[in-house]
Amino acid sequence: MTVFLGAALLFMVQPMAAKLTLPSFGGSATVWSTSSLFFQLLLLLGYVYAHVTTHWLGARWQPRLHVLVLLLPLVALPIALPIDAAPGASSPILWLLRVLTLMVGLPFLVLSATGPLMQRWYAWSGGPRADDPYFLFAASNLGSFIGLLAYPFFIEPTLPLSQQRMAWSGAFVLFLAFMATCAAVMRPSKSTAPVHQEAHSRAATRPHAKTLLLWTFLAFVPSSMMIASTAHLTTDVAPIPLLWVLPLAAYLLSFVAAFARRSRLLPVGWIWAGVVVAIATGVFSSFGLVLSVVPVVIAIVVSVGLVGYAAHVRLAVLRPPAEQLTTYYLTISVGGALGGLLNGIVAPLTFNGVWEYLLTIALIPLLAVNLASKWSPTKADALRAVAGVLAISVVAVAVAALRLVSTDLAALVILSAFALATVGWLTLRTPVHLFVALLVAAVAVPVAQASGALVTERTFYGSYRVLESPGLHRFAHGTTIHGTQHTSEADRRTPTTYYAPGGPFSDILTYVKPQQMGVIGLGAGAIAAYSPQVPHIRFYEIDPIIAEIAADTRYFTYLHDAPGEVDVVVGDGRLMVAQEPEERFDLLVLDAFNSDSVPVHLLTSEAMRVYASHVTADGAIAMHLSSRVFDLAPVAAAAAEELGWHAWIREGAAPGEEQSSRWVLLAPNAAAAGGLDSATGWQPLSMDRQVTWTDDYSSVISVID
Repeated sequence: MTVFLGAALLFMVQPMAAKLTLPSFGGSATVWSTSSLFFQLLLLLGYVYAHVTTHWLGARWQPRLHVLVLLLPLVALPIALPIDAAPGASSPILWLLRVLTLMVGLPFLVLSATGPLMQRWYAWSGGPRADDPYFLFAASNLGSFIGLLAYPFFIEPTLPLSQQRMAWSGAFVLFLAFMATCAAVMRPSKSTAPVHQEAHSRAATRPHAKTLLLWTFLAFVPSSMMIASTAHLTTDVAPIPLLWVLPLAAYLLSFVAAFARRSRLLPVGWIWAGVVVAIATGVFSSFGLVLSVVPVVIAIVVSVGLVGYAAHVRLAVLRPPAEQLTTYYLTISVGGALGGLLNGIVAPLTFNGVWEYLLTIALIPLLAVNLASKWSPTKADALRAVAGVLAISVVAVAVAALRLVSTDLAALVILSAFALATVGWLTLRTPVHLFVALLVAAVAVPVAQASGALVTERTFYGSYRVLESPGLHRFAHGTTIHGTQHTSEADRRTPTTYYAPGGPFSDILTYVKPQQMGVIGLGAGAIAAYSPQVPHIRFYEIDPIIAEIAADTRYFTYLHDAPGEVDVVVGDGRLMVAQEPEERFDLLVLDAFNSDSVPVHLLTSEAMRVYASHVTADGAIAMHLSSRVFDLAPVAAAAAEELGWHAWIREGAAPGEEQSSRWVLLAPNAAAAGGLDSATGWQPLSMDRQVTWTDDYSSVISVID
């Protein structure tokens, strides 16, 4: 019970803590990958504590020390966000790590040591199966799995954050009592060796360095794949607990299955099925070639589970005797932490795009070296396959760099070669050579994509590219286009896509006729093209890099060409608007996106009240709610109902434009809308279905489209 409860609390607190910090960091998808790094490092620290104290203090004194350690987390309860949680502009990753440390550091550290300690205590006790206490590891992972899934499907939809924090803190106190009881009643068996004899035994049975490296690698690959796939999903869909939890749940379930009593090695073919699924969904969706989100999520989660099980069942087979238990877990935690470091620190500082997912996939074939009992490589054929992939990839990258074809076409050529290499391996069974082929393709795809971009940038808040096609520049955030501009002198002052004349946004300006307009979210700056119509426009943009790109006339000239007064304020839009004088704007526009989703903290009841207080008595709020995944109209309906305002909606494309957009206008009365309610395509927003989000409560499950 103690092991199960501790594991459940350990993984329940992770999405809870990340969600608590998300609004302070602008709803960035990087919050989860950085949080994963933090929790992996604390898990490692907990394992180090368990390893050192059990080896040096032995069965008599270690439990007594741990009872004292259990008192430390009480000073951090109940868990709460520090008052100064707003990030520093220069290093949001370090700031987030500091916030998490202050909020949940001590409780998580104690929880992370529970698994190896309880197994070591059980081995000391001499109980049934004391010589092989790894069954407790399966129980621990089952608790982790249940606790993790309970959060998005039960806790988040039913409890506000304030109650979540208090309930978790109460359950943690109960866990401390259980753990202290276990320590008090634990009595080492007579066969338990004294500390000096244990040290001698350890020296004789210490694992070989090669074995330690193998354990580390088998832990690193699934950890990295889990975190990288989560970053891929949350960047392209939404940074929400549900998408944080699903890959992690598959990862944990693979642990449960691998350490079950009847687990067995997975056939190598199943591993390659996971690889192919990951390639087909992850890579193709990164180019916007997969439109349906649900199959992508399912496929990536399945691939994480398959690859995780393949590695973890091998780890289970290689587990050492009980006296080396803490060394074993410590080594596994090092591999997991390395996966977190790659995705949380190295990748954001090194890559311009979210390419760590592809590189992790390229490592998977090396698992076959240890998982396949034998293989019969045909070296000449394998080398020819790798050479062919390399040649095709180089040609495709060169052609894309010369702008002779679109970048996506070049990427598809590379992926075709990639797939042929995979099929070649399935025929030739040469995992090392497939690793080389996958690594070539994994490097070539981002090179090809980057070569077709005028600029690529990656920050804490997302990855961005400016793409060039004949007569047009496009601004991409993740896989979603957030603005385009014609490059010809005659057309460059005409806004395009969601903001084109004749579209929903153009209607809003035509009827509301604002003189002072605030815009949360900058993108390419296309709204500035309406400066002749709106004399004063102020943009709020959280990412300084986006502000730099929009102001650089090599890429976009909307801001430069605007004849009116246009300025850009860098910072979180909600916080920056709150600092403005009340009733400043005639129209406030919500146009901020994290790839394909609107950050939740910008749509809560508290946020809407801030916006309402900063528009004039006859002012209005325009909400851009386009999304491939979520139907946010019920959230807008709830906001209108709470404010006592009227609301209208229109979804469609401007004449001559392919991109459709959905806009909602909220106004205190019909007069403030200037007659928009009678304009073509506009209709009253239905109030039949309402979803209320607050700073203390939000769940996106209810708005999945």
